[in-house]
Amino acid sequence: MTTNLSRFAWSVGMGIALAWAGIKAALPADAASPKPSATDTSKPKYIFYPPAPAPPRLQFLVSVSGEADFGPTQSKFAKFLVGKEPAQRRIIKPYGMAFWDGKLLVCDTQRHGLDVLDFGKNRFSYYGDMDDKPLLTPINITIDRDGTRYIADRGYNQVLVYGTNDRLQATIGDPPSTVQPDLERPAFAESGPGGFTNKFWPTDVAVSSNRLYVADLNNNCVRVFDKASREYRFKVPRDPQDEASRLFGPVNLALDKAGNLYVSDLGGFCVKKYDADGAYLQTFGRLGDRPGQFARPKGMALDREGRLYVVDAVHEVVVVFDAQGRVLTFFGEPRGSPAPLSLPAKVIIDYDHVGLFQKYAAPGFKLEYLVIVSNQLGNRKVSVYGYGQKL
Repeated sequence: MTTNLSRFAWSVGMGIALAWAGIKAALPADAASPKPSATDTSKPKYIFYPPAPAPPRLQFLVSVSGEADFGPTQSKFAKFLVGKEPAQRRIIKPYGMAFWDGKLLVCDTQRHGLDVLDFGKNRFSYYGDMDDKPLLTPINITIDRDGTRYIADRGYNQVLVYGTNDRLQATIGDPPSTVQPDLERPAFAESGPGGFTNKFWPTDVAVSSNRLYVADLNNNCVRVFDKASREYRFKVPRDPQDEASRLFGPVNLALDKAGNLYVSDLGGFCVKKYDADGAYLQTFGRLGDRPGQFARPKGMALDREGRLYVVDAVHEVVVVFDAQGRVLTFFGEPRGSPAPLSLPAKVIIDYDHVGLFQKYAAPGFKLEYLVIVSNQLGNRKVSVYGYGQKL
């Protein structure tokens, strides 16, 4: 782990000095406005984290908020066909995201569908109706290795399971008798074993080789299902009265290489770690306004070295922990700066599409993986960062 920390080389002391003291991850001295879109070819200035003089390890690359960020090609063709410029399609209120085959699929909770950011073909499009079941309020999406898509939909209060052909394969959770978008409370009765007192309210799904982990916000637990049969097995935590393992508002999930489960606990102001069978292992963070403390922890992701990235929607930063729970650094600019995080919701890490974004990196900065953050406010709805190092 010492090797990993030395390679990471993020200046914790500098980050603490700059954070939450009114500056919040101050810009490096040479920072200027980043490229405004995925097609901008103007000569850029680069934003790095941590700030100089620490060695740069994370670079802001690009942001996308809609069709206009991919250039005028689509709208010009539509104007040629219909004789007028159509309204630009855009992301409204993003939450969960998943990368697959060059496309970033974004859950747009206010548009009631998926926004498709095709960085491979430089196109923006919408998914609305998938098969014969329209999405209502998709919160999170997880894509398995075989392409199966699991969507936690708050409107149905179900997990919708789609194949690679976009056809509905199965659902987890009973269908509501009356379907309405943006329900304040779950609309259908509880079913199945487990001794739950409240109705099912799924907010995220994590997929292992043989299990499905589903965050149930309304029952303050994670339900675990067999992946093949989708039958209910057990819940996490095993003992909901144990103070160390107890959850108060599970909203997002992640799995590490060893199969351990991480749960962002909105009501507990922390992230909790369990083994694959639900035994409590560790807590990251607590309530507070200092680095490593949370006010509203939401999305999270792990890299291959076990570093944990956690979004704090109130502080509008992403905090990075090592495997022992120590704060390594954080990033996030205040609103009004060149690359702000504005009510961030989700963070994902992707190793498979680095080649699509290397062109945005500073000369000599080699990307190792992507860090992608969704913002529910502002004009940078999806912000893409690259973790790497100067050669």
